[in-house]
Amino acid sequence: MKIGQLSKKTDLSVQTIRYYETQNLIKSAGRTEGNFRVYDSKVIDQLEFIKHCRHLDLSLSDIKRINVLRDNPNAACEEVNELINDQVKMVKIKMKELRHLKTQLEALTDSCSNNQKVGDCGIIKSLQKK
Repeated sequence: MKIGQLSKKTDLSVQTIRYYETQNLIKSAGRTEGNFRVYDSKVIDQLEFIKHCRHLDLSLSDIKRINVLRDNPNAACEEVNELINDQVKMVKIKMKELRHLKTQLEALTDSCSNNQKVGDCGIIKSLQKK
């Protein structure tokens, strides 16, 4: 199938599919006489796997590593576990940062009322402070 068909089947943009190919996450099965990339049905599964990993916010380098490990089914699962545990740590850090951000935004909201003019807006005044 051509890249446009693959894009429709996977709900990924053509640009994303090309990018994944340049990053060696997928491979085309070759090219047509008209120099169009063609893909086999295995690529659909690979792209769905990549999409799932990206939804878990895994980096492309982590996905590459998991793909290498996936191609070696007799290897120990320890490295995959480490990758996921590292991801859990990153999520915890992001959650802490987001809680802090929420607190800051709530403080800004509390610094202004809706009954004021923009010139008296506590939010804008707070944002202008260094």
